[in-house]
Amino acid sequence: MELKDKIVEVAYDLFATKGYDKTTIADIIKGAGASKGGFYHHFKSKDEILEKIIFASIEEIVLYYKEVLDDDSTTAVAKLSESFYRLNEAKKESAKDWNKLKKLYTFKGNHVLLKRMAEAFEEQTADFYHHLIKQGIESGEFQVQYPKQLGALWSREVIKFHQMSRRIFTGVKDNEDEFYDMLKFDEELINSQLGIESGRIRLVEMGDAYLQSMKKIVREGML
Repeated sequence: MELKDKIVEVAYDLFATKGYDKTTIADIIKGAGASKGGFYHHFKSKDEILEKIIFASIEEIVLYYKEVLDDDSTTAVAKLSESFYRLNEAKKESAKDWNKLKKLYTFKGNHVLLKRMAEAFEEQTADFYHHLIKQGIESGEFQVQYPKQLGALWSREVIKFHQMSRRIFTGVKDNEDEFYDMLKFDEELINSQLGIESGRIRLVEMGDAYLQSMKKIVREGML
């Protein structure tokens, strides 16, 4: 393993166990078996390491989006459904690390970095849906006049879906009727705005499956 990667790995574990504020650069250097010079050759501060850790998840999502867009073996409709399903699966897979992530993200001034992360995710997701919708237009599957605007709108709806579902399965909010109304609205919205038949993209079914899976994970004590 390269020293830079080792430093990031050790820092992640320390941030998640001791907390970001209580972890020192000396702790990271010791854990990575590095010299002070070796550390500063790769990073200027522990802030820079934290930023790399946090934005690595965005980079993974961008690679996945590219993989979907480059797949010529399926339709744009299938890609849109698959992207929603796969993002849900990624959220479920990351559940085992949520306790670590909560500690990782708890530090003075965290709102600034988390806001940047949220903005980066929304920007990349909007760009993905914009290009996916354009593919559907070019293939004759979608009838959309404003693909960029619809892509931005849909990215916000996907983000809202994950925010609402998390509040439900973590017990912060228990208004499932509102959640399912949102799903029904979004299913009608995306099908109609793409110019495809009602129910072609089965958002309610996929959203319900995700929520039930996350509830099960919570019951089994994985969160």
